[in-house]
Amino acid sequence: MPLETDSHSEKRERLSRQNVIRKYVPVSERKPYTLIFEDEDFSEDGTGTQKIEVSSYEEILFYIGILGDSVEVYLSQKFKDNNLSTYEKIKALTYIQAKEYVRSHKVDKDVAKLMNKIPLDIKSLMHSPLAIKEDDSVPKALRKHYVHKKKDRNVMISEYFCKGDFLYFNMYDQTGEINFDHDSDHVQGLLVLEAMRQASIATTHISGELPDEGTIALLNYDSGFYNFLELTAPIIIRTHTPFSFDPGDKDGDVLVICQVFQWGKLAAGGLLRGKAFPDKSRYVNYRMRTEKLQSRIKKQYDSKMSAIQTTMGSVSCIESL
Repeated sequence: MPLETDSHSEKRERLSRQNVIRKYVPVSERKPYTLIFEDEDFSEDGTGTQKIEVSSYEEILFYIGILGDSVEVYLSQKFKDNNLSTYEKIKALTYIQAKEYVRSHKVDKDVAKLMNKIPLDIKSLMHSPLAIKEDDSVPKALRKHYVHKKKDRNVMISEYFCKGDFLYFNMYDQTGEINFDHDSDHVQGLLVLEAMRQASIATTHISGELPDEGTIALLNYDSGFYNFLELTAPIIIRTHTPFSFDPGDKDGDVLVICQVFQWGKLAAGGLLRGKAFPDKSRYVNYRMRTEKLQSRIKKQYDSKMSAIQTTMGSVSCIESL
């Protein structure tokens, strides 16, 4: 394919991971994603690149920090003329700066919304071992220790594919440890929740480099469902975590953003928080502390119940008329 002409280069200036805004970009080299400001005019050209609309420089930082060398920035001459300072900031931006911004940024529901705006990277997945079409073969299951299961038949996700800071898995629509008393014409929500939980645990080990002997205490699971998942087509789970295992970190706070797609459409998502422990002994110590707290809560509850029962016993009953 021919390179872009000079007139096109004035409209299509892109930021690469190497901190270079390129004016001449062969179609074959275009990235899976293109960042574009909301008031800019950009059309997806059939090459596999997909646009993500942004509203600020901070969102540019976020997406580059998440997507790495999978993303470029579209800046027109008009944008440069009207927003020179922002243009220069983007031009000087490096991947390392963007990555640091993501690591230091507070992850909340707003970040989950930004993640939901990222389309599925179909261009990269077409060259992956994952099943993305109905006639594709689903890869074998992930090894059970990654998802903290004792039996292979209880693993609900496949071996992974990595692109940028994302992990991708195929999801299986059944597990040996969950049975239902009725058939369904779609994948049941409880299975989706369990698959996202497993994918999040696996991501903590794979991307976050938590040791194989490590474990996780789940503290919060915020999920949402947006579309039904059919039984007839492959399901893809995409995960991201800012967590990176540090033996000297006493907190070990874990956060994983998890999304479920079918036919390229977002069907479900989850934000999982927890604590990571490098080995079972530290987890046991954590459980002992939580059990002591639970014991105090139980004593307080029993005390309240006793006080209520005593009060009720001292009050004479009045017959209802």
